[in-house]
Amino acid sequence: MVKSKTYYYLAWFLIFLGTIVTVWYLFLLKADGWSFWNVDKMNIERSGQFGDYIGGFVGTLFSLAGFIFLYLTLKEQRLAFRKERFENHFFELIKLHRENINELAYTKFDNGEMRTAKSRKVFREIFREFEESLIDVRHFLNSNEPDDYYIPKYKRTILEIFEANKLDVDLIGLATADIAYCIVFFGVSKEGDMVLRNLFQKKYKPEYFLHLLTFIRLKPKKENLEGYSNWEKLRKKEYRELKEALPKLYYYNKPGKNIVLSAEEANVYSNFSFKKYYGGHQHRLGHYFRHLFQSYKFLNSQSNLTKDEKYFYGKTLRAQLSTYEQALLFINSISCLGLRWELNPEIKDRDKKTPKQIEKETKESKMITNYNLIKNLPGRHIYGLYFRSFYPKVRYESDEI
Repeated sequence: MVKSKTYYYLAWFLIFLGTIVTVWYLFLLKADGWSFWNVDKMNIERSGQFGDYIGGFVGTLFSLAGFIFLYLTLKEQRLAFRKERFENHFFELIKLHRENINELAYTKFDNGEMRTAKSRKVFREIFREFEESLIDVRHFLNSNEPDDYYIPKYKRTILEIFEANKLDVDLIGLATADIAYCIVFFGVSKEGDMVLRNLFQKKYKPEYFLHLLTFIRLKPKKENLEGYSNWEKLRKKEYRELKEALPKLYYYNKPGKNIVLSAEEANVYSNFSFKKYYGGHQHRLGHYFRHLFQSYKFLNSQSNLTKDEKYFYGKTLRAQLSTYEQALLFINSISCLGLRWELNPEIKDRDKKTPKQIEKETKESKMITNYNLIKNLPGRHIYGLYFRSFYPKVRYESDEI
């Protein structure tokens, strides 16, 4: 854009210079007694010299100016074509985003009957499950020391990520949100439980998350009235009682184990065979967030757009996100599944780039902040997860009131 303006001004300068030179030369000729309009005073030889001069010097200036204008016109046409092609693709992505949402449906037991949520209402139900999962996970906390939950290597990685972003982080709050979201995302069915174990063993200590997953897996769907009632009795126990009961329930009937369950524990143990309350939403959220991320990544990669133009298109897509979608986006972006959104963006060929290049690309890749993607979240936090602690530079709507 800057180069185009420079060329534009240069072309007009050449035209101005050519005009001044022509006028000045005519003035000198008139002062010498030569007239272009009076035949008696016209000098054919001088007229030929004037024409040669105009054609040779001034004509060259005008031709060069014309070439620059032609170059700028072709460049504008090329940029207009690229922009039109980008817009067609981008608005097609928005259309696909809407279609993905319209196809969503989730049937769940609620207030004594089965109800089906459709379209955007599905995100409300998923977010409510996250709230329940977060409460269940926090019910299992028994220490204020992060080292009781984190594997040292992963703890160092998390601290490095937040230090790079110049943020302070509540490690225990972050861990509970991450675990709760992953439980909602993958579910705790047989396949989901295996995924969670493989995921958590690289991040959290097994003596913590194994007992927690056992506790969560015992929670059946609410339509199973008896099973859910038995789980609620288990949930009301103090942590010390839970810690004693859960290993017995987990290892019961395992080879080489001779464990006797009480009548109450036997009732809860039967919950293992029931359908899980957290069935997982990977098939819904996985596709949704991949498409949304790729849409913003595509927008972010447009080098021919200005920062303001990118923000305009980004705002257009953000306007499609409901409050619950933005809330889930916030949770996804601070979990281990969504750090690429901003906190730990992917930088290609990092080893081949200078620190300044990495810093510049990292800043440009902060999509949550650059496009204010959680701008419309109400209040200041979700169960103690303060938005500003993670994204202090987002211009929140609540600040504008």
